[in-house]
Amino acid sequence: MMTALEKQSQFLRKIEDILPKNTTLVNELSDVLKISTDSAYRRMRGETFLVIDEILLLCNHFNVSFDSLNPAREGVVSFRYSKMEPTRDSFIQYLNGLLKDLEVIEKAARHRITYACEDIPVFHHYRNPVMSQFKIFYWMQAILNIPEMESEKFNISVIDEELGEIGNKIYELYSRVPSVEVWTETTIQSTAKQIEFFWEAGKFASRADALAVCSSFREEISDIQKQAERSSKLSPGDGLPQDGDINYQLYYSEIEITNNSVLIEMGGINSVYMGHFSFSTMSTTSESYCLETRKWFDTIIRKSAPISGVSEKQRYQVFKKYFNQIDALEQKINLG
Repeated sequence: MMTALEKQSQFLRKIEDILPKNTTLVNELSDVLKISTDSAYRRMRGETFLVIDEILLLCNHFNVSFDSLNPAREGVVSFRYSKMEPTRDSFIQYLNGLLKDLEVIEKAARHRITYACEDIPVFHHYRNPVMSQFKIFYWMQAILNIPEMESEKFNISVIDEELGEIGNKIYELYSRVPSVEVWTETTIQSTAKQIEFFWEAGKFASRADALAVCSSFREEISDIQKQAERSSKLSPGDGLPQDGDINYQLYYSEIEITNNSVLIEMGGINSVYMGHFSFSTMSTTSESYCLETRKWFDTIIRKSAPISGVSEKQRYQVFKKYFNQIDALEQKINLG
């Protein structure tokens, strides 16, 4: 059983592990807790204990949990989630929360995202303006049921610039974090069915708008194919690889993935994000749960085929299946 002093020391080490290389723990403690550097050093040396308010400030600022230092009861895991209200402001708050999480991940000296994809990871949508606007519109109308949007129809010429700007920032940060993704044959089906549902329900302003979203969808999948070819994420603007970095690995699994699961590794802190209510997430930093998730990912990846880098033939066959699904969707809209 760890003493209180040992727990505090381990807690501060976890925070130090996720700090950027050019940042010191003493300066961060001083800034966040509004204390002198001498007081910060006393907490680091264990001469002064953190009080509960200080622990809460640090947990909220660095998105870490003190629970992970407590011996967990078997089968009991604490998750956090953000409650969504049927308002535009609530959705903005959700996006800003995602942005804040990515800022913490991207700043960590060592970081990686591993993603088991029941659906296309949301980050990819934010690189493409039309897909970004469509997905945001769909989530707010069909999932959150925002009252003032009930009778609106999607029109590609009506742009929500504030939401689009947040989406751009999300993709920009995501593009700089090394990622491993595991896709299946059905990974793109959710987005395809959303477009199909909107078309059949008369939620597009025109056929041209529906086809424009399909075209944008095709472009998004094509961009992901390019990332897989180069093993590098595309930059937000010119679409070129990120300075030649090898920061994107894509695997294809024939085992069905039934929920979006994400493992974040940054320094000495791991966290797991689970899909919740269509596009929201629940997260935990439970060490035992993160370890079991890591083992599960290792098994899934071991049984999957790598389609990034040199696997040209297999990559072509996988993406051909995806493009065929988009072809069928476009044909249905053209004939409908």
